[in-house]
Amino acid sequence: MLFYDDVKKLFPETTGIHLPGFTFLVVSNSTSMGMEKGLYVPFGDEINLFESIDSGAIASLWPKNKEVPSFVPNHFPLFMVEDVYKAYIDLLEDYKQNYNQEKWEIMTKFIFNNESERNQTTDVSSNESGNGKGGE
Repeated sequence: MLFYDDVKKLFPETTGIHLPGFTFLVVSNSTSMGMEKGLYVPFGDEINLFESIDSGAIASLWPKNKEVPSFVPNHFPLFMVEDVYKAYIDLLEDYKQNYNQEKWEIMTKFIFNNESERNQTTDVSSNESGNGKGGE
């Protein structure tokens, strides 16, 4: 599982509340598959932080150079990053290096949709990509 503190180690500049012990079930830039206990990655064709929160996201990466929308609750955690896409890749690589499928019963799903590759997912639990299922 990806823990809040794992993300905070990579991206220490944050706003909102600190959520020690919280886990992310999904990391995605798409809200179409739901964001229950998710970390939203605002990148790509459809940047919709409001919808991600409404879909269950409990935190988000956010570009340092962009103003935080006024609808974002003060307590909602934002990890402030220079480059959202690079931060996503760094997070994915760190997770792949450190995850232990035998130790954890539930793996975090990393789902990334972009214009040219709709519904592509990266499933680190089986180390396959592009299956469109998000892993299980």
